[in-house]
Amino acid sequence: MKKIFILSAVLLLACFSKAQDYSDPVSEGEIVVEKPIDLAQNYRDRRNRYGILFSVNYEKFSPSDYLSIIQNKTFNEVSAGGSIPVMGVEFGIKFNFSLGSATALLGYARGTFTDDAKNVDQISAKITKADINFTLDNLMSEPWVAPYAQIGLHQIDWTESSRDGVGVLKEESFITDWKLNYKAGLLFQLNWLENSIDPNTHNNGLTSSGLQNTYLDIFYVSYAEPNEVATVGGQSGEANLASSNFGVGLKLEF
Repeated sequence: MKKIFILSAVLLLACFSKAQDYSDPVSEGEIVVEKPIDLAQNYRDRRNRYGILFSVNYEKFSPSDYLSIIQNKTFNEVSAGGSIPVMGVEFGIKFNFSLGSATALLGYARGTFTDDAKNVDQISAKITKADINFTLDNLMSEPWVAPYAQIGLHQIDWTESSRDGVGVLKEESFITDWKLNYKAGLLFQLNWLENSIDPNTHNNGLTSSGLQNTYLDIFYVSYAEPNEVATVGGQSGEANLASSNFGVGLKLEF
């Protein structure tokens, strides 16, 4: 599965070189006339059919009903109601249409929880995701606020370790099957902040790197529980790593 994820990322990077083109070539026999896009235009008029999205996110992952095999306690009991702070990245190819855009995304996030006071050495979660995002970012000439919804599949690589009363280290790890996840949020355009510092900053970004927009991303994300949850001594089912929480991120559009 990791090979598939890496191959998908390579294909997205290959598309990146073709996604941005600030010219509109018109062929007339042997002559090609290039009409450069006016970078001073608003976003609705200057954006291309395709684009690139890259984001860095922070969220709290809290599978409160997960039952620890090592300690025979739920995650909520082990963490005393706490959560795993998770940092992640997303990268995708964006298709623009009249009302907004659709984006195919690949994501990876990782976080660790440690609480020595409760005899927990470490709990870590690595989350791999493949999502489809729909954003209404073409309702205004500039997307000052753009709502979005996202759905996809995720897989979690889970590891936990703890020491017993005599100091013997025990460790348990597993990788879940692919399950659904949902995400909804609001993007707040930050281009005005660049312009307030230096009016030329945004145009320079468009010229040098093709940076169209910078967004503050406020979102709610939910990871679905398995169809059959494993219990102590059970012969079937999966670990319940269902979690729902809010998060924040920074998103760049090229």
